[in-house]
Amino acid sequence: MNKLQKRERLNSKIKINNLFIRGKTFRYSNIKVYWNVKPIEGTSLQIMVNVPKKTIPLAAKRNKIKRLIKESYRINKNLLKLKNQEVNLSFLFLSSEIPKYNSLEKKIKVILQRLNEET
Repeated sequence: MNKLQKRERLNSKIKINNLFIRGKTFRYSNIKVYWNVKPIEGTSLQIMVNVPKKTIPLAAKRNKIKRLIKESYRINKNLLKLKNQEVNLSFLFLSSEIPKYNSLEKKIKVILQRLNEET
């Protein structure tokens, strides 16, 4: 079973606060990306996916969108080239419609390529 590994999930409150306070941000289509890079020994990449309850009120639909984003990220995470960096990412989905997987995967690819250029 392929899934996002536990070490790849961003769940530290301190790192999440730093990400939203000190991190950089950009928006591509209906996905807002927060990211933070810190130099360390080795490499570390952690992500978090947010779908607001205000835009998608049903939990089943929110969870489906989260699964789609995580899967498209998991498949394409090799597009990010890290060199002795700790990267924390947050994907914030802003649309009120459930996207198709193919269109979402294209957006995630563009986002990862853009992050690769900026890190």
